[in-house]
Amino acid sequence: MRVAPWVRIGVSAVVVSVILWRVPMFALWLALEAVRRAWMALALAAVLAMLAVRCLRWHRLLRAGNVRATRTESARSLLGGFALSVVMPGRLGELGRCLFLPKAERASVLLLNILDRGLDIWALVTCAVASLFLVVPRPAAMFAVGVWLALLPLVLGLPALVSSLGDLPWWGATFRAELRAAKQTLLKVPAARFAGWALISTSLDLVTFYCLLRAFQGVEFKAALATFPWIVIAGGLPVSVSGLGPREGMAALLLADFAVPSAIALDVALLLFAFSALLPALLGGLWLLVPGLQSRHAGWSAELETLTRPA
Repeated sequence: MRVAPWVRIGVSAVVVSVILWRVPMFALWLALEAVRRAWMALALAAVLAMLAVRCLRWHRLLRAGNVRATRTESARSLLGGFALSVVMPGRLGELGRCLFLPKAERASVLLLNILDRGLDIWALVTCAVASLFLVVPRPAAMFAVGVWLALLPLVLGLPALVSSLGDLPWWGATFRAELRAAKQTLLKVPAARFAGWALISTSLDLVTFYCLLRAFQGVEFKAALATFPWIVIAGGLPVSVSGLGPREGMAALLLADFAVPSAIALDVALLLFAFSALLPALLGGLWLLVPGLQSRHAGWSAELETLTRPA
């Protein structure tokens, strides 16, 4: 279901207004002034490690899908997807990675992109199930593990499930034919291997969150594990502008159980978004601008040479 832009803006505005009413801006600023830089540096290092893992994973996934792309092209498409995700709800913009690769490969890349995002969601759900052992009674957590195990065959069969999307009627006839042609290659992708890669990148996101928490307050790792997946899920819901509002509200609500003040919780949630979403988006946006700037520079140079050439 598509949520209208004005609804998302309204949700963000209402939630942010309530948060600021409960937590004054000066409290957020005071918390930032006391931040420990060493832990912030570790958080930045974890983000860069996460991006390196995701770039390598995406490149190998493209190769497994017989998509001819260099490491540079793979990284550019991944970061370009990050750039699009900032302006689209629910990080759906990441499905635009195919726009930054050759047109002939776009059908295969789109299916691989959906598979990649599906594995990311599975890794986040896995983290959420693990967190239940810290926030709910053990029988409920064990039941969640049982459901997770029951759904594991579905995850391993995700390439087949994603390949069936090519038969849906909403595609144009030409593109549908290209999707069907890519189906056999997608079925050969080893889902278990790339699910492991997804767990590694999600774990690095969790480490980033923990380092951000420690930059403000000395908390145990279980505080990060118990809250991280739910904060990310709240921020990924397509009901607000880039998750602004629900993400911060969920952080303040959950981290209060671990004696983390609301001001610190809000700062950590905002910094998590800045580190894990805005930073890759900024890198992707700059990378996408470089070819255009180079082209303009070449045009300006040619024009200048024409104007200054002796008659």
